Amino acid sequence: MAVTSGTGGGWIARVRGPLALAGAFGLVLAAAFFLVYGEFGPPSRLALAAGILLLGSAIALDPEAALGVLRSRESRYGSNAVVISIAFVGILVALNLLGARVSQRWDLTAQRDFSLSDATLKVLHDLPKPVRATAFFSGALADQQKAQDLLKEYEARSGGNLTWELVDTNAAPSRPRIEGINVDGTIRFRWADQPGPSDPKQDSITTDESHLTTALIKLVNPVPLKVYFVTGHGERDLDKFDDDGYSELKTQIQQNNFTVDTINLLAVGSIPDDAAAVIIAAPKQPLQDAELSALDRYMTAKGRLVLLVDPFESASNADEIIKRWDLTIGKGVALDPVSSLQGDAVTLFARPGLHTIVKDVNGVMVLPFSTTVEIPQAIKRTVDVNALAMTADTRSWLETNRSAAAQFNEGEDKRGPLTLAVAVEEVDTAPAQDLQPGFEDPNKRVKNRAVIFGTSEFAINGLVKQPIANRDVFLNSLNWVTQTDQLIAQRPKIEERRTLFLTPAQSNFILFSGMLFVPALILGAGAVVWWMRR
Repeated sequence: MAVTSGTGGGWIARVRGPLALAGAFGLVLAAAFFLVYGEFGPPSRLALAAGILLLGSAIALDPEAALGVLRSRESRYGSNAVVISIAFVGILVALNLLGARVSQRWDLTAQRDFSLSDATLKVLHDLPKPVRATAFFSGALADQQKAQDLLKEYEARSGGNLTWELVDTNAAPSRPRIEGINVDGTIRFRWADQPGPSDPKQDSITTDESHLTTALIKLVNPVPLKVYFVTGHGERDLDKFDDDGYSELKTQIQQNNFTVDTINLLAVGSIPDDAAAVIIAAPKQPLQDAELSALDRYMTAKGRLVLLVDPFESASNADEIIKRWDLTIGKGVALDPVSSLQGDAVTLFARPGLHTIVKDVNGVMVLPFSTTVEIPQAIKRTVDVNALAMTADTRSWLETNRSAAAQFNEGEDKRGPLTLAVAVEEVDTAPAQDLQPGFEDPNKRVKNRAVIFGTSEFAINGLVKQPIANRDVFLNSLNWVTQTDQLIAQRPKIEERRTLFLTPAQSNFILFSGMLFVPALILGAGAVVWWMRR
């Protein structure tokens, strides 16, 4: 009997291990089937049943041995590890569930590259009804992930006003043909309740925030406003692409849902009825009487004006344009040795005022080679004048002698702070009481509006392209004079390219740190630990 018993025990010991191993494999296989197919189907069920049966058989053959394994020191340590692992996985699951229900994001990049601009947030918040965005991508474009990330952010920040879908044009080739999409990477916006091919829609073939927001603006306001640049007096060139041209400003205005045209007042005799605003950018020759009369009639009949002037333009008669508000152009150039760019006293860092145009703008305003806009002590009660940009303090001055050294001369020059840009509003009737700067009368009837800058270099290509406030201040000014105030905000950022240049020694340090230095440090730490424990 002893021999029989021993032989049976050996057989059980030999079979129990493979059965337990096969049972564990069956459980793992069941989990794999579930993950692959996404459901607890027949393969998962069969594998689970087989795993349980095999494990149960291994335990049933020798329950005492199985119990002994569970009571062993290795099992206790192993069970502790399993409990800790399960707790860790449970914490991760809880954090994921919490993250799905409570969304909170932090953008720690220097330019807030992954945050939507204030202008985009305003457009999303003010959508009159739900919008549906459809992105058509074949998968061959690198911009697809960028577009998906942006659309996810638009949806999350729209408060339910915008939803989107991605169409794989390879998997559904008929969809773009039906909708008339001819360019891979097109993103189409349309009203969610008007999905028909003939219903209003706007497309963007560029996957950046600026173009997507422009498409949304055009969907909401399908008829753009028209602005005219006055020509014929040596003004800035809208089609000049050099740093001192205005081509980038023209592009930015068009992206703000305006159309841009030029006008020669001497030729046409009057401002067209479709003019939402008139822009005069640094006239070097005087306007004729007929042109001044046309401008005066336009401003009297609820006109809108943006005027940019330059210092020491003695031939210009821009004063005649703004005298209706009792304003004058300064007779000199503003200097500020303290608050200026790299010690260049004529390239000023302006201090913003309290007006709507500038109060929420981020970044610095750079006003190079600027004169002043002089505001009288007493102005008409129907006229409201607010400073948009000023010099910092009394260490600045208006230099009236162009050929003299850059120093303040008492009795000749005007000491700061100086006003470099203003916003002017004329109303039909005077307000019942004076208002504090930054506040407006909600019952006013606006007769005309104007923004006057003491420099035209403020809006040249070389500055509008930079990540500073100049672009936003000009576009906000245009939105304010045309009373499209809902678009006054910080606009989509200008991409700033950052290149890190390394010396050969720095490049070698980075290369060998990953290949040699860090691995050697880890090996050395391991050797020290081994030596201490041997």
